[in-house]
Parts: sequence; structure tokens; C-alpha cells
Amino acid sequence: MKISLCPMAIGPYLRPLQGEVMDSSMPEAALDTVKSALTKVSNMGYDGIETATPSVFSCPQEFRDFMDSINLEVLTCGGLTYDELKFGDLKDKIAECKTLGAKNVMIGQMPHECAGNYDELLAFCRAMNRAGKILADEGIALSYHNHACDFAKVNGQSHLQIIMDNTCDKSVFFELDTHWLQSGGAHVISWIKKTAGRVRFIHFKDYGIDEYSDTNWLECTHKLWMEIGQGNLNWPGIIEACKEAKIEWCSVEQDVVRRPGFEASKISVDYLHSLGIGAKR
Repeated sequence: MKISLCPMAIGPYLRPLQGEVMDSSMPEAALDTVKSALTKVSNMGYDGIETATPSVFSCPQEFRDFMDSINLEVLTCGGLTYDELKFGDLKDKIAECKTLGAKNVMIGQMPHECAGNYDELLAFCRAMNRAGKILADEGIALSYHNHACDFAKVNGQSHLQIIMDNTCDKSVFFELDTHWLQSGGAHVISWIKKTAGRVRFIHFKDYGIDEYSDTNWLECTHKLWMEIGQGNLNWPGIIEACKEAKIEWCSVEQDVVRRPGFEASKISVDYLHSLGIGAKR
């Protein structure tokens, strides 16, 4: 299993001009910032990264050429909107995936109108089946990423179970997130086993407890997003389940960091390497 980085922890370094009023010198400096950040990710020992083409590159081919030069693969090429799932021909997304060598497009969450609404959830499943078939015909996986809210129930079943039961197992896949499984009250290893064959890529995110949050004894315990190995999840057991399920990539993700982003990302990849995970040594 290879290790990718889902770069929330270092996001500002990949979007250095967001919200800025540019002068003539800024685009070149921004490109250098992004290249430096990606080089650091490769040098840490990551095998890949989840991102569409950063805006500082002139085109996907320029981005691919740079990624090849630092030996870093592009795992996931961004996501799709609900309208794209329902109506899009997806030609531009397919072309970008093929240029970058990306084998995955992720759906980050279900639309808000689906929450607690069985009929809307079924409509969402139909849209995923449609888009998933288009992408599968091009050798690209459409993967749904869960959050804790996916374990709220409608008609007696969790949203995620309904999505699993009503999408095509040949063209709609899952990018399970270990933290959100735990946060939703689900059993992480059980869900990895349950979705075996439909998970090619998994988000590794640890789950910790804030040591300062018990303002009312046991009633107000706040969770934390932790570096891999620094929280409470059973990583040896999770990794063994991933191997049994033949999951190809794990992707380190940390929504909120208490350390500097690169430091946090390095702690996570070093821990996974210590468990024998990852291609780079």
C-alpha cells in the first residue's frame, strides 16, 4: 500500500495567491512556493498527493512534468459537483485525470438536501451511478468520501449503507475516512471489511481526545484531528484490514493541525513507514 497526502494541513502552500491582489512578480513567486511545498512532500517519503492541477501551473501537463521530476504521483484529481454528477459529460475531468495519471475522482460529501431525505438520497445514488459509469469506462474510479453525518439514519439505515446498497459496485467506490467512521459511531475495521472490493483508496486520519475539553466532567469531551499514531485508533488492525481488502493507497489527511502543517505531515508518514507502509524508503 502506497501513501498519499490529502493536503489540508499544508493547503495555504498550495494556494498561495488565494484572495490576493497580484502584482507582476507574484505569479512566479507563487509557483516557486507550490513547487517547494510539493518537493517537501516528496522528500518526506510520500508516494503521491491528492489534488487537481494547482492554479499556479499553466496547464495539467506542466503540473505532471513537475510531479514526475520529483517522483510524486497524483492520486486523486479533485472532485465533482452534484450538477456534474447529474448532467456533466466529464470530458474535461477525464482529460485532466489522464494527463496527470490520476485514477480517482472523489465526491467529498453528499448534498445537503439528501440529509434525512430518502428520495433525495436515491436521486444522488442515481447521479453517482451515471457519472461512475462514464469514468469507469475510462479506467477512473468515482469514490464517495464519508463523514460522520453519513451514519445518521433514515428509514432505519445509515445514509452510507443506503448509498452502498443503491450504487453500482463496478463503478461507484468508497474513499473511507477512518476519523469520520469513528466519529460517526461506526466500527472502522468492520466497515473496511464490509466495503472490500469497493475501496481502492482510504483516508487515514487519527482520532484524539482534547485533554482540556472536559468542562462538565464527561459531557463535553471534544475530539481532535491527530497525526497518524498520535491518537486512539487501532492502526495495526486497520492496516491489516486494508491489506486483506487489497486497498492500493492510504491518504493521510488532517483537517486541523496544532503543529505546523509540514511537521504534522512528517509525523504521520514516519509512523506509517515504521509499520512497513509506503513505497518510498
